[in-house]
Amino acid sequence: MKKLLVLNHKMGMLYDEVYYYIDKLNNIDTDMDIIVCPSNIYLEAFLETCDYPIGSQNVHYEMDINNTGEISTIQLKSLGVEYSLVGHYERVSKFHENEKIVNEKLLSIVDANIFPILCFGEGESEDYREVLPKKLDAYLKEVENIEFIIFAYEPEYAIGTGILPNINRIKEVTEFISGYLESKYHKKPNLLYGGSVDSSNIKDIINIDSINGVVIGEESSNIVELEKIINEVK
Repeated sequence: MKKLLVLNHKMGMLYDEVYYYIDKLNNIDTDMDIIVCPSNIYLEAFLETCDYPIGSQNVHYEMDINNTGEISTIQLKSLGVEYSLVGHYERVSKFHENEKIVNEKLLSIVDANIFPILCFGEGESEDYREVLPKKLDAYLKEVENIEFIIFAYEPEYAIGTGILPNINRIKEVTEFISGYLESKYHKKPNLLYGGSVDSSNIKDIINIDSINGVVIGEESSNIVELEKIINEVK
């Protein structure tokens, strides 16, 4: 199976950088699968000119048009967006998206036939054996066809901090997650790791047997660093 890179640009890049970035990305030599999640204002530019599938960084779960500033699954689908992040820790911590909201978003994404990239993780002082099963069960409540979900394990303390868990720790936790999902939901998950991934550690992370790829955050909107990352593992 090919390894997958999900590029979460967050609020990276100004408009005059977008087409240069896309041109460089289209010409990078790699056999890996790539999904690009640009800022919403750049979705159309990427959909029209990027060679890779495009995902949204966020989505609203209601169809009511009276939600100023939000974007619906119907709008994403009409653009041609194929994937959407959901449950990212920055959304949970800064925008107070609790387990019910994440679950509602996940249900709406699946219902729209968009592939969810479900992010989840534990805090630094928390026991992952206790926290992650409860969190996953809450997120996946009443969700069908979980085989279409890309699971992204992102320990909260590694998001945007430069703090990378020990490689053995990543292996241990992702093996636990994979085993839990297979046992509880009877599907082998497509499981990624995310959190402070860069060119200095990508090779060690991508070679962990229990993961199928990585989510790259802030560094993914820097085309120079992204080229270094891909060149490390292509």
